[in-house]
Order: sequence, then structure tokens, then C-alpha cells
Amino acid sequence: MLDTVDVPNRKMTESSEVLRAIEPQIKVLIENHKKTSTRWMPHEVVPWGHGEDYNALPWHPDQSPLRPEIASALETNLLTEDNLPYYHAIIARMMEPGSALEEWTGIWTAEEATHSAAIRDYIHLMRVMDPVTLENNRLTVMKTGFHRSFENPFELFAYTTTQELATRISHLETGKRANEPILLKILSLVSRDENFHYIFYRSIVKAILEIAPHLMLPAIANQLYTFGMPGESLADFPQRAATIASEKIFGTAEYRDHVVKPILSHWKIDQLRGLPPHLEKIQERILKLEHVLTRSINRSL
Repeated sequence: MLDTVDVPNRKMTESSEVLRAIEPQIKVLIENHKKTSTRWMPHEVVPWGHGEDYNALPWHPDQSPLRPEIASALETNLLTEDNLPYYHAIIARMMEPGSALEEWTGIWTAEEATHSAAIRDYIHLMRVMDPVTLENNRLTVMKTGFHRSFENPFELFAYTTTQELATRISHLETGKRANEPILLKILSLVSRDENFHYIFYRSIVKAILEIAPHLMLPAIANQLYTFGMPGESLADFPQRAATIASEKIFGTAEYRDHVVKPILSHWKIDQLRGLPPHLEKIQERILKLEHVLTRSINRSL
């Protein structure tokens, strides 16, 4: 009988072998990202001319250019970005030192930090909300952290693919519904970055599916069925999520139509053939998710 102590070690070895096998592809993806993604600077797009001293002119709700629902969505997007140190720590722990993925994690982290800087500057300069409340909420979120569990790198990649696409949608739709051109420009740039990140992670998942579907399919099923935006740590997240969904920014319908459908189509999950019976069952479960989400949407009508 195999010593059960050896099982985690075998899984870790297999994971490392798979990641090493796709290392050349990851390097190509990084170089493509460097060539196609265009850097932008927060100081060039935030509205400095609108800034006024908060000590001389205290904040008042009437000063906000955004509807309360849009302000709440914007703050929620920002607070989820604020947990970047936790996201980096989780990802970095799973990357081998000196690997291409370690390089990518540094690139990704640096680019993500730009988003929170730009959004926070906008909120302060445009007096979108009480700066004291914003700072207190930031402190609360960062003290709470982000503690989603990933058993292996494959679950991490399935989640980051899903999360990057979801945040791309959430940022862009917030900008569109704000009816404020400066914010739309900022969030369009943020959304573009998220799209590049999404492309990177979805490409990794596809590469793994081609050589190790037995590792990738269970990870995809687990992460898609349990997916939640990082802001779930907020005490009032259910209320925030309800507002964001009612504004058609991001909810179950958007998750089904603009996240689940496109990524499963890109990965060609329905076209995988020759799988053993236990993987066929997982494949079927993944493909049923659209119907599961549709039932959930219909129940809420």
C-alpha cells in the first residue's frame, strides 16, 4: 500500500513538472504582454484641477458628482484592489523562485497597484465620498485580508482567470453608468489592464488543459462553482453586491454571460475527448454551470 504521506509530495512534484513543461509558453506570454500592454500613469489622467483642501472645505454629500449607487460600486472596486498585498502573497507562495511565473507575479502586482492609486485619487479629488469613511473602510478591509484557499496552482489559475475577467467587467460597467467622462476614461484604462491579465491567465489554463486535464478540470469546476469577488470580506458586501447587480454592473447574469460562457468557449471544454469516466463527469459538471446560473437568475425574478 502506498504511504499516504507520499501523496502530497507526489502531487507537488507533478504540479512542478507541469509548470516546468509550459515554462517556454509562459515566457512567450510575458514577452507578448510587455509588447502589447501600454503603460499609463495615474497622474496623467486624474483630475488635479478639481482638487480642494479638505480642511478648508469639509466634505459634504452634495459635492459628489456620482449617484450613491455608482459611488458604492466605485468604492467596492477600490477596496478590492486595496487587498493587493494579500493577493501577491498567495500567488507568490505558489511560484518557484527564478521561474517565469515569479517574474510575471512581479509585473502583475506592479500594474495592479496603479489601479488603486488612480481610483483613490479620483475619489478624493472629485469628492465622491467622505474621505474618513473611505480610509476607515480601507483599514478594515486590509486588516481582514483575503483568505481564499487554493489547493494547488491550477486552482489559483482558474480563479485568477475568472477574477480578472469579472473585474474587467465591473470596472468598465461602473465607468459607463457613472455618466462622468473623467471616471470613464480612468476605468477604461483599468479595465484594459484587467483584460491583458485575463488573457495571460486564461492562456496558462489552456496550456495546462492540453497536457494535464486531470489536474486542470477539477480546479476549473471548483473555482467556477465557488467563485466570489474579493470584496466578500466587507461586512456590508451583500448590500453592496445587491446594488452592483441592480445597476447591471456585475451580478449572476453578468457572471454567466460575460465570464463563464466566454472562458469555457475559449478553453473548448465541450470539445475535450478521450477523458476517463471520472473526468467526463467533471467536464459535464462544468458545462452544466450555465444552466445552474440560469435557474438561480430565474428564481430571483
